[in-house]
Amino acid sequence: YALYLLCVPAAFPGAGALAATGRGRDLIRPLLPLLLSSLCWAQTIDLKSEKESLAKIDAAAKAGDDRALVTECDRLLAVHQVTALAWYTCGKYLLFVKTTDEKQSLANAKTAYGRLARAVADFSRTGKQTFYALDALQYQGLAALVLHDFDRAMVHFRAALARDNRIAATWYNLGVLYEMRGQQEEAAHEIEPAKRPP
Repeated sequence: YALYLLCVPAAFPGAGALAATGRGRDLIRPLLPLLLSSLCWAQTIDLKSEKESLAKIDAAAKAGDDRALVTECDRLLAVHQVTALAWYTCGKYLLFVKTTDEKQSLANAKTAYGRLARAVADFSRTGKQTFYALDALQYQGLAALVLHDFDRAMVHFRAALARDNRIAATWYNLGVLYEMRGQQEEAAHEIEPAKRPP
């Protein structure tokens, strides 16, 4: 019943309390195999295939094979609800897909922004993998820059700095943001911490 108590309450609030009573167990017992197979299976992630896919995506990114990268990301993310690391990886790499078509570049940035938003939310919820959470905020800010959404980019860069103000790349990107807005003095001020040795 331990597995049942872990899976069912998420899908049916109050079911855990019913299952903990003797009467609840008697009512649920005949349905237990069906409940477990349908509810828990939906929450299961095939981590081995996900790790293999992430390795293929990393290899494609390193080789500069944008087509393979996009195809593998789309395949991985369409299969099931994957971990925050998969959303982060596919969002980050999509920002660097080379294209001469401005509409495609903006579409990639918009998709990347959504993927990174999901990763940030998942990382924040679990409180684990702080490096990836900060990096995802950073890339989310970059995606917003590409989309010319300067206010949103500012929010993401500031959020990353609020968690760790030692990240030189975030200070630098904040300076670039101010420069893109035509605020040269602020740009120089924000880039200064990026020049300091770690």
